[in-house]
Amino acid sequence: MMINQQLKQLYKNAYGKLVEPLRQKNSLLGYRDKATNPLLIQVDNNYEKADMKIMIFGQETNSWLSEINRGVFCGEIQPVLECYKSFFLSGNCFKYGGSFWNGIKRFKSNLKSEYPNIQFSWIWNNIVKVGKCEKGYPYATHSLTDTLFDVTREEIKILKPDLFIFFTGPNYDSEIRKFLGEFESVVISKFGTRQLSKISNSVLKNAYRTYHPNYLWRKGIHSYLSPILMDLRECFAHKM
Repeated sequence: MMINQQLKQLYKNAYGKLVEPLRQKNSLLGYRDKATNPLLIQVDNNYEKADMKIMIFGQETNSWLSEINRGVFCGEIQPVLECYKSFFLSGNCFKYGGSFWNGIKRFKSNLKSEYPNIQFSWIWNNIVKVGKCEKGYPYATHSLTDTLFDVTREEIKILKPDLFIFFTGPNYDSEIRKFLGEFESVVISKFGTRQLSKISNSVLKNAYRTYHPNYLWRKGIHSYLSPILMDLRECFAHKM
């Protein structure tokens, strides 16, 4: 598929700058702070035929591709692409459970119920592309990886999503600005902009940002997802 070939070439070019500096950095760190493998995207055969392509953003991965070297950055592309396929494209992520994937599953179900005649295709991405081997923000390596693996804009150019949902929370707004530019934020419900907002700039069209599902489940996830579903009526009008 041409899209997957373009994505692989994008990652190959970025890896040329990243591999040796990140391996050297990792050699100085304890396991918990070592950089893990980046989240590299692939799409399935139905992607281009979908009526609506949706990119879901999480925060960062931890111990991604743990089958190799306990998830420490391995410097290879193909095993990481295969990991994305086997975990996300196959649907195994929803068997994994956890607040994030249960939240995405709920959103997918609600969206399909609200708009049953629309064929959706889904992309999972992270706003921080290279996480670390244990939970949390990768403070020890972020300045290096943010500079050498800045691929998110190019991913969007290749994939051309129709809709973006950032389940990242307000504390990651600086990451959105860093990689995708300054954005306007508009309230679409009773919540404040920190809790739920519609965001936009030259890169992001039909984009929403709310908290990580770990927070949403505690606060009543339906009350946060419902305003997004209602606001999307205009976006989906020509598809219905």
